[in-house]
Amino acid sequence: MLDAFPEELTRICEVLRENPKGMAVRDIADAIGMNRNTVSRYLDMLRVAGQVEMKTYGKAKVFYISQRMPISAMMDCAVDMVFVLDKSHTVVEANDTICTFLGGCHDEIVGRPMRQTALGAFDHPLILGRIDDAMEGNGSTDELRYMRMDGEVYFRVKTIPTVLNSGQQGVAVVLEDITGKKVAEEALRESELKFRTLVEDISDAIWIIGEDWTFSYVSPRTEDILGYLPERMEGQSIFSYIPDVDHADVKTAVMECMEGRRGGSVVPISMQHKDGHSVDVEMSASPRYDLLGDFTGYRAVCRDVSERRAQEHRLLQWKSFLLSIVQNIPAKVLVTTAEDRSLVFVNHSFEEMFGVSSDEVAGRQCTEIFTPELCRMLLCGDEEILQSGREVDVPEFVTDVPGVGERILWVKKIPIFSDKGHLHYILGIYKDVTDTVLNEQRIRAERDQAQQSLDAASNLIAVVDPDGIIRTMNRRGSEMLGYPADTLIGRNWFDTVVPPHSREILRQRFFDVLNSGSFSAVLENGYLLHADGMLIPVAWQNAILPGENGAPAGVVTSAQPLPDTF
Repeated sequence: MLDAFPEELTRICEVLRENPKGMAVRDIADAIGMNRNTVSRYLDMLRVAGQVEMKTYGKAKVFYISQRMPISAMMDCAVDMVFVLDKSHTVVEANDTICTFLGGCHDEIVGRPMRQTALGAFDHPLILGRIDDAMEGNGSTDELRYMRMDGEVYFRVKTIPTVLNSGQQGVAVVLEDITGKKVAEEALRESELKFRTLVEDISDAIWIIGEDWTFSYVSPRTEDILGYLPERMEGQSIFSYIPDVDHADVKTAVMECMEGRRGGSVVPISMQHKDGHSVDVEMSASPRYDLLGDFTGYRAVCRDVSERRAQEHRLLQWKSFLLSIVQNIPAKVLVTTAEDRSLVFVNHSFEEMFGVSSDEVAGRQCTEIFTPELCRMLLCGDEEILQSGREVDVPEFVTDVPGVGERILWVKKIPIFSDKGHLHYILGIYKDVTDTVLNEQRIRAERDQAQQSLDAASNLIAVVDPDGIIRTMNRRGSEMLGYPADTLIGRNWFDTVVPPHSREILRQRFFDVLNSGSFSAVLENGYLLHADGMLIPVAWQNAILPGENGAPAGVVTSAQPLPDTF
C-alpha cells in the first residue's frame, strides 16, 4: 500500500523530520501544498505502518515521526526466539536467537517460504494451525516438544496477530524455551513420587505429631504394625494407643529430643494393637520447626522390634552354642587382637595344657604370661597373616611346655575380619600331634627296615596293586630286569616285564585270581622281559596281599632266575 504513494509519503515524512516538535494536519498540508483530507489519509497510512505517531491535545491532533525502535532491533533484543510470517507463510523477519538455535544465518531465512528454510523444523500441524488462526485474528499459546540429536527441548509457542509494514496481516511467532522449567517440574514430580513411594513402602511407619501430641500424618505402614488405618489415627493423640502408666515416661523421653534442637532420640514404647495385644516398638523422634524457628511438633519413625528381639535372642543362643563347641573341642584355641597382639580368649583345652584361664590372659601380652620359647610357638604365623590376610598352616612346631615337656604342635592361624573388611582378630588353633608324629616316625623306620630286607634278598620281590601297577620292587628285581633302581615303580607290570606272547593270558589270570582271592602255592616257571628285550627264564610264586577291609590290596610276586632250559 505504501509503495503506491511513495512520493507523497516521503514528502510528509521529510516535513515531520524538519519539525521534530510535531505538526498539525493544516500545517503539514500548507507545507507540502495538499488539501487536508488527502494529508489526513496519508497520515493514517503512515500510522498503520508505524512510521508516524499521533498525540491529541484537546481537539488538536499533532503528528511526529515515530521514535520507536525498529521491530528487527527489538526482536534481536528478545531472549525468546521470534519470527514473523506473512499470509503466504513467507518469513518477513527472524531474530538472532532463532537463527543461532537453527544453525542458519539471517539471510538464509528471511524472504523465503518457511518450509524452505531452517524454520521447516517447526513445520508442525499444531503450529501451522495456530498460525492460520492468528491470521484470522485469534492468537494462542501452546506447549511443544522439539526433538534434537542432543535431547528434547520444550517450547511455549505464542502466535500473535500483527500488521506488517506493508499494511498486510501477518503473524509473529514467539518460542519461549521452557526446557529448564519442564525438567525442574519433572524432577519435582519424580522426587515427590520417590518420597511418597519411600514413605509408603519402607517397613517403618512415619508419623508427624503436633505439639499437642496428636497425629497430623500417619503412613500406611502403621496398619501393619498396630492394625489401625491411618485415617483412623490421624487427629487422635498418640497417648490413645499407649497404656496410661507409660504416659509420663514416654512424654519425658520424647521431649528430651528437643535439647540441642536435634533429633535422633530412640524411645522404646509399648503400644496397643487393634486386636488388644501389646506391640513393642522403637520410635526415633526429631523436633520440627517452622520457617521462623518455632517448635511445631515431632517427626517420628516407628518400627516394630518384636522380630528383631526374637532374632537377637536366637543369635545369643547361637553364640552360646558356638562357644560351647569351642570350649569342648580337643584342639587348643587362642584368640588375639590384630592391632596390638594382646590375648583375648582361650578355651578349656588350652587352659588344661598351658595352665592359664581365659580371665587370666584377657587383655595381656603373651610375654607377660608365657616363656619366650612358648610365645614364639603361640604367635607363629601372625606376621604372615598381618601381611597377607590369609590363613596360615604350621605343620609341626616343637616347643617345651612347662609342666608337660617337649611337645610337637600343629598350628593353624585364621584371620577374623570386621564387617568393614578390617582385620580384627587372629584365631589360633593348636593341636598336639606329638603321638601322631612319633607313630609316623616309627612306621617310617619299620618300612625302611623292611625295604632293606627286600633289597638284601637274592630273588626278585615285587608288589603289584589290583590295577596291575608296580608299587614295590626290590633292588635285586631291578638289576635282574635291567632297570635302574626304583624306575619300575608306577609302571604297569604286564606291559613292562611280561613277554608279549603271554601278556594278555597272564593279565586275565591275574584279575581272575584277585576276584577268587587265592593263588596256587606251587612254584611256576615262565619268562620275564628284560629291559633290552631278552627273555629271562624264572620260577615264581605269588601270594595275595590282604587289604584293610578284607579285599585284596594287591599281589606279592617272588621270582628267581633259572637256566634257560625250557
